[in-house]
Amino acid sequence: MAKNIRAPRLRISRRIKKDQVFKIKVKFDHPSFTGLGIVDDETEPVFNRAIPVSFIRNMLVYYGEQLVSRFRMSSAISDDPLFTFKLKAVQEAPVKVVFVDNQGKRWETSKMIKFKK
Repeated sequence: MAKNIRAPRLRISRRIKKDQVFKIKVKFDHPSFTGLGIVDDETEPVFNRAIPVSFIRNMLVYYGEQLVSRFRMSSAISDDPLFTFKLKAVQEAPVKVVFVDNQGKRWETSKMIKFKK
C-alpha cells in the first residue's frame, strides 16, 4: 500500500443538549483494494489476485466506556469513506470511533461530548 493513511477525523455539533439526538460524521482516508486485477496481460490476460487485499473490516463506536455500535464491512467499501450516524446525548462523555482493517491495524479518534448550558 503506497498511500500514507491519515488518522480518522470526527465531526460533532458543538451545541448538544441532554437527551438530544445528535449527528456524528467520521471521515477516514483509507484505500480499499479487492486485490483483483489482470496479472499477466502480455501472454494471456488472467484476472486474478494482483495486489494484496486492503480494506476497513470493522468500525467500533464507543460512548463513554460502552460499545454502542459495531459496523462490519467488506472489500466492497469505497476508498476514503465518510460515515454518518446518530446517537442520543445521555451523558457528558467521550465518543470514540475505532477502525480496524483486514490486516489488524487500528486507528482511532475521539471527541468529548459536553452539554450546552
